[in-house]
Amino acid sequence: MDFQAFVNHVKMPCCVLSVEKNADGSRGEIRILCANQPYRDAMGPAFHDNMIYHELVPQDNKFEEFCFRAAVLKERMHAYVETKALNCWTDQTMIPLDSDDERMGYCQFIFEFTKAAEVERMADVSVGTAEAVVKATLKLMNKEHFTTSVENVLEDIMAASEAKACRIMLVDHERQEASLLCEKLIPEAWPDRNEGEDVITYDLAKTWEALIGVSNAVIIKDEQDMAAIEQQNPFWAGTMRKHGVTSLVLIPLRGTDEVIGYLYVVNFNVSRVVEVKELLELLAFLLGSELYTHLLVRKLEIISSIDELTGLNNRRAMVERIREIDHRKKRRPFGVINIDLNGLKTVNDGEGHEAGDRLLIQAAELLRKVFYHEELYRTGGDEFVVIPVGIEKEVFEKKVQRLRNDVAKNSSVSFAIGAFWSDGGTDVTHAMKQADEFMYEDKRAFYEANPEKRRK
Repeated sequence: MDFQAFVNHVKMPCCVLSVEKNADGSRGEIRILCANQPYRDAMGPAFHDNMIYHELVPQDNKFEEFCFRAAVLKERMHAYVETKALNCWTDQTMIPLDSDDERMGYCQFIFEFTKAAEVERMADVSVGTAEAVVKATLKLMNKEHFTTSVENVLEDIMAASEAKACRIMLVDHERQEASLLCEKLIPEAWPDRNEGEDVITYDLAKTWEALIGVSNAVIIKDEQDMAAIEQQNPFWAGTMRKHGVTSLVLIPLRGTDEVIGYLYVVNFNVSRVVEVKELLELLAFLLGSELYTHLLVRKLEIISSIDELTGLNNRRAMVERIREIDHRKKRRPFGVINIDLNGLKTVNDGEGHEAGDRLLIQAAELLRKVFYHEELYRTGGDEFVVIPVGIEKEVFEKKVQRLRNDVAKNSSVSFAIGAFWSDGGTDVTHAMKQADEFMYEDKRAFYEANPEKRRK
């Protein structure tokens, strides 16, 4: 066949790719045999006929898999993917061509660039994938139980890909932390896995960016792919081998331009790699957007519930927590400790507000040392509240006494303290009123003993 004449009749950028078939059935060298003028214009002067493809563009095992399936296995391939190297999206189609040589396959490669992701092109998927995406969208609408909704989506991914595990890892570049958001797995498939064990660190997750490169995924479907990963990232490959990973599809989750996490399936049905990749690409696009919004809202909620000076929870957070405790059908034992910082106004008036702020910070640190497991709140200028939930009376009273002892030893910080413990039979509001009365009794006693520090 005259391939050059063939591509010249195509108006869109088009080329013919040759894919060598190795004796063991694996893919060999991939070359760009020839191309039409629109393709040459798009690729620039670096292109020449019969060149190895990765001399023109970065090597990509996912692209190579598509070429092999089209040229050798004679499957029509289509993908609409983000091409980071060119800062655009690419609509790609590969069509099998006849070959007289059983050791060599050929396919036609046609592409079109778009500046941004276009919904119509992304929606051009199989019926099964479209149905899965619609189901995921509906499940993710449950914002109240977001993590549970995501877990339900992971269950669907596992079923569709016939995988043994599916996970979402989050990465926080500011804190340089990697954390597991949620996972679904078949326990019997991982008999040596310890509960809570995770070998994915931030440093390891950072190496995934280099592996993905200008592509949008890492795909391991056989030993050839694993060996290729081993050459680039031997530590990760060794970790996967150690934990019995034989196949994997990993796709980054993006909120805006930055990677906020990764979605991946492990030990999936490799005969369905194209469908699995298509499904994960679309769900990663959806999950990335939803996760970014969820994390942003959560961050704003945390900021709005934290006292900026001391880092303790603020009054807004306390009100929400009280509402949550009081609305439970069965209340657990709890305690309330109302605390007032004695002498703050005197310090502010005599030494300035900076000195007053330092005193508040010292007070917060003293409270943290005693109530490091409990919920601490700064509810006003000099007012603090502690609400230990699920605490027994004896433990509660010991903690209150320790606080009194620590205050007695401290030359800077003085608290008026009122404490009330409940077995769960009273609501928190009533408990706070009782604790408040005890605190004011303590405060009156303090000012009687120290009249010079009395508020004016």
